[in-house]
Amino acid sequence: MATKSEARRASLLDALRSADAPVSGGQLANTLNVSRQIIVQDIALLREAGANIVATTKGYVLADTAQTSAQNATQTMTQNAAEQPAMRLDEPARTFKLHHEVEQTRDELQTIIALGGRVHNVSISHRAYGRITAPLEIADQADIERFIHDIESGKSSPLSTATSGYHYHLVSAPSDEALESIGRALADKGFLAPLLPHEQEG
Repeated sequence: MATKSEARRASLLDALRSADAPVSGGQLANTLNVSRQIIVQDIALLREAGANIVATTKGYVLADTAQTSAQNATQTMTQNAAEQPAMRLDEPARTFKLHHEVEQTRDELQTIIALGGRVHNVSISHRAYGRITAPLEIADQADIERFIHDIESGKSSPLSTATSGYHYHLVSAPSDEALESIGRALADKGFLAPLLPHEQEG
């Protein structure tokens, strides 16, 4: 027979499984009539037991919910990118690994664009679903504002919410020197994330 704690954790999983959007710790606490600290502890225990619960800026989701969100974001960004010119093959390009809060997305993109860069896509490396990539084709401030509007209006959500803010951008620029400047500027703002050994090998 399940204990009270086990029954509560089962209910917590059911709540996440049935939700069509991230569920905050406060919402879960109210639903299950416990403190937020208990929810945090239950989440940790469920993760140890193998539940793939992802923490986003808006709350908790199961990995399959995160995947659905990523697919929706990919569809929206694909539609936007289809209206943009394709990447110029004669320009040097580089993939940057980045990490920041959702609220810093505009600053990150503006930093790249201000130095002559163009952001062609965004990708994440999800532990359950592998590499997920979505086109962006952001080349100017208008593109940035459209992308931010889609996020803030709920039309889209950053892929990086499924990987705790870690993501990659493929960026092109008129010269290698411009790409170096972009990398330095991103590092100065704390956005550039260190590559893991297997990423450096790639």
